[in-house]
Amino acid sequence: SERAMDVPVLIAATIDCADLDGMTEFWGELLGVECKVVEHFGFLAHAEDRKVTLWLQKVSEEKAGKNRLHLDFVVQNLDAAVERVERLGGTGGERHEWEGFVWRTCSDPEGNVFDIMQAQQPS
Repeated sequence: SERAMDVPVLIAATIDCADLDGMTEFWGELLGVECKVVEHFGFLAHAEDRKVTLWLQKVSEEKAGKNRLHLDFVVQNLDAAVERVERLGGTGGERHEWEGFVWRTCSDPEGNVFDIMQAQQPS
């Protein structure tokens, strides 16, 4: 239908950054996907098991203030995932619990915040 053709489909989330190579390497390693830098963009390969990919864009201005949008990821082993974030140069932040959900608020090397949630166990 004509309406269906006008409905946007989310294909990527883009993070502004100062160190394009470093940030592309961090996110590529963290997510286990290949990346390519072309001019002022870093593209992470789209993994078939995921609906959305990640892009990075080099910008001249610094990050200012709290993120108004953040990424959420789910993992089987939360502690191992946070250790990986820290090993790659990010920060493993506060632990949160709500309604049976458990997650950690982390940040990448440039301070962009994202959450990693423990996968729910079937009841």
